[in-house]
Amino acid sequence: MKNLFYFVLAVLFIQLANTTSTQAQACRPDTRMVETPPVGKKKCNTIPGDYFNRSICNVAPFRTYDPLKNEIFVPAGKTMSCFSIVSSVGTPVWKIVDSATGITIYTSGAPLGGLSFSGGRSGKLFKMEMDAGASTSGASVTLGYIIF
Repeated sequence: MKNLFYFVLAVLFIQLANTTSTQAQACRPDTRMVETPPVGKKKCNTIPGDYFNRSICNVAPFRTYDPLKNEIFVPAGKTMSCFSIVSSVGTPVWKIVDSATGITIYTSGAPLGGLSFSGGRSGKLFKMEMDAGASTSGASVTLGYIIF
Protein backbone atom coordinates (compact mmCIF):
# COMPACT_ATOMS: atom_id res chain seq x y z
CA MET A 1 0.00 0.00 0.00
CA LYS A 2 2.88 2.35 0.81
CA ASN A 3 4.44 1.80 -2.65
CA LEU A 4 1.12 2.50 -4.36
CA PHE A 5 0.85 5.79 -2.47
CA TYR A 6 4.34 6.86 -3.60
CA PHE A 7 3.58 5.80 -7.18
CA VAL A 8 0.38 7.88 -7.30
CA LEU A 9 2.21 10.82 -5.70
CA ALA A 10 5.00 10.55 -8.31
CA VAL A 11 2.53 10.45 -11.21
CA LEU A 12 0.72 13.53 -9.88
CA PHE A 13 4.01 15.38 -9.45
CA ILE A 14 5.09 14.56 -13.03
CA GLN A 15 1.74 15.77 -14.41
CA LEU A 16 1.96 18.98 -12.39
CA ALA A 17 5.56 19.59 -13.48
CA ASN A 18 4.64 19.07 -17.13
CA THR A 19 1.76 21.54 -17.00
CA THR A 20 3.54 24.30 -15.07
CA SER A 21 7.13 23.87 -16.23
CA THR A 22 9.26 26.79 -17.35
CA GLN A 23 12.08 24.43 -18.30
CA ALA A 24 13.91 24.45 -21.60
CA GLN A 25 12.31 23.40 -24.82
CA ALA A 26 14.04 20.75 -26.87
CA CYS A 27 15.31 22.07 -30.20
CA ARG A 28 12.85 20.94 -32.81
CA PRO A 29 11.04 22.58 -35.74
CA ASP A 30 8.29 24.08 -33.53
CA THR A 31 10.53 25.45 -30.76
CA ARG A 32 10.25 29.06 -31.99
CA MET A 33 6.44 28.87 -31.95
CA VAL A 34 6.40 27.37 -28.46
CA GLU A 35 8.78 30.03 -27.11
CA THR A 36 7.11 33.05 -28.75
CA PRO A 37 4.49 33.83 -26.08
CA PRO A 38 5.39 34.35 -22.42
CA VAL A 39 5.55 31.09 -20.46
CA GLY A 40 4.24 32.73 -17.32
CA LYS A 41 4.38 35.68 -14.95
CA LYS A 42 7.24 36.32 -12.54
CA LYS A 43 8.64 39.19 -10.53
CA CYS A 44 11.92 40.89 -11.28
CA ASN A 45 13.18 42.78 -8.24
CA THR A 46 9.57 42.95 -6.92
CA ILE A 47 8.23 44.25 -10.28
CA PRO A 48 5.77 41.85 -11.98
CA GLY A 49 6.36 41.00 -15.62
CA ASP A 50 6.13 38.41 -18.37
CA TYR A 51 8.58 35.49 -18.20
CA PHE A 52 10.09 34.25 -21.48
CA ASN A 53 12.46 31.50 -22.61
CA ARG A 54 14.72 31.57 -25.65
CA SER A 55 16.76 28.56 -26.80
CA ILE A 56 19.67 28.09 -29.16
CA CYS A 57 21.13 24.73 -30.12
CA ASN A 58 24.13 23.32 -31.94
CA VAL A 59 22.12 21.01 -34.20
CA ALA A 60 21.49 20.89 -37.94
CA PRO A 61 19.21 23.67 -39.27
CA PHE A 62 15.51 23.04 -39.70
CA ARG A 63 13.63 24.22 -42.78
CA THR A 64 11.78 26.73 -40.61
CA TYR A 65 14.75 28.30 -38.78
CA ASP A 66 18.44 28.13 -37.91
CA PRO A 67 18.70 26.79 -34.32
CA LEU A 68 22.09 28.49 -33.86
CA LYS A 69 20.36 31.89 -33.71
CA ASN A 70 17.38 33.38 -31.89
CA GLU A 71 15.96 36.85 -31.33
CA ILE A 72 14.80 38.74 -28.26
CA PHE A 73 12.64 41.82 -28.76
CA VAL A 74 12.13 44.36 -25.97
CA PRO A 75 8.98 46.41 -26.65
CA ALA A 76 9.02 50.22 -26.47
CA GLY A 77 8.90 51.52 -22.91
CA LYS A 78 9.69 48.09 -21.43
CA THR A 79 12.76 46.66 -19.69
CA MET A 80 14.24 43.17 -19.99
CA SER A 81 16.11 41.89 -16.95
CA CYS A 82 16.45 39.10 -14.34
CA PHE A 83 18.22 36.75 -16.76
CA SER A 84 18.92 33.13 -15.86
CA ILE A 85 20.14 29.98 -17.54
CA VAL A 86 17.09 27.71 -17.50
CA SER A 87 18.86 24.76 -19.08
CA SER A 88 22.23 23.99 -20.58
CA VAL A 89 23.35 20.82 -22.36
CA GLY A 90 26.94 20.08 -23.34
CA THR A 91 29.25 23.07 -23.70
CA PRO A 92 27.43 25.89 -25.48
CA VAL A 93 29.53 28.90 -26.48
CA TRP A 94 27.18 31.78 -27.22
CA LYS A 95 26.64 35.51 -27.08
CA ILE A 96 23.98 38.23 -27.13
CA VAL A 97 24.41 40.91 -29.78
CA ASP A 98 22.73 44.31 -30.15
CA SER A 99 21.15 43.98 -33.61
CA ALA A 100 21.33 47.70 -34.36
CA THR A 101 25.03 48.14 -33.60
CA GLY A 102 26.43 44.62 -33.96
CA ILE A 103 28.14 45.03 -30.58
CA THR A 104 28.40 41.90 -28.42
CA ILE A 105 26.85 42.76 -25.06
CA TYR A 106 27.13 39.34 -23.40
CA THR A 107 29.31 36.26 -23.86
CA SER A 108 28.69 32.85 -22.28
CA GLY A 109 30.44 32.33 -18.99
CA ALA A 110 30.04 35.95 -17.87
CA PRO A 111 27.63 36.73 -15.01
CA LEU A 112 24.04 37.26 -16.15
CA GLY A 113 22.79 38.91 -12.97
CA GLY A 114 23.49 42.52 -13.88
CA LEU A 115 22.13 42.45 -17.42
CA SER A 116 19.24 44.82 -18.08
CA PHE A 117 18.12 46.24 -21.43
CA SER A 118 15.59 48.90 -22.30
CA GLY A 119 13.29 48.88 -25.30
CA GLY A 120 13.62 52.66 -25.58
CA ARG A 121 11.06 54.63 -27.57
CA SER A 122 10.64 52.22 -30.47
CA GLY A 123 11.64 48.81 -29.11
CA LYS A 124 14.97 47.05 -29.44
CA LEU A 125 16.06 43.78 -31.00
CA PHE A 126 18.81 41.56 -29.61
CA LYS A 127 20.17 38.33 -31.09
CA MET A 128 21.43 35.21 -29.36
CA GLU A 129 24.05 33.39 -31.41
CA MET A 130 25.87 30.12 -30.79
CA ASP A 131 29.38 29.45 -32.06
CA ALA A 132 28.96 26.03 -33.70
CA GLY A 133 32.70 25.40 -33.97
CA ALA A 134 33.49 26.22 -30.34
CA SER A 135 30.39 24.49 -28.88
CA THR A 136 30.10 20.75 -28.43
CA SER A 137 27.88 18.92 -30.90
CA GLY A 138 24.29 18.88 -29.64
CA ALA A 139 24.99 21.65 -27.10
CA SER A 140 22.07 23.90 -26.19
CA VAL A 141 21.19 26.69 -23.82
CA THR A 142 17.85 28.15 -22.80
CA LEU A 143 17.83 31.65 -21.42
CA GLY A 144 15.05 32.85 -19.14
CA TYR A 145 14.25 36.54 -18.65
CA ILE A 146 11.49 38.89 -17.57
CA ILE A 147 10.08 41.84 -19.51
CA PHE A 148 8.31 44.48 -17.43
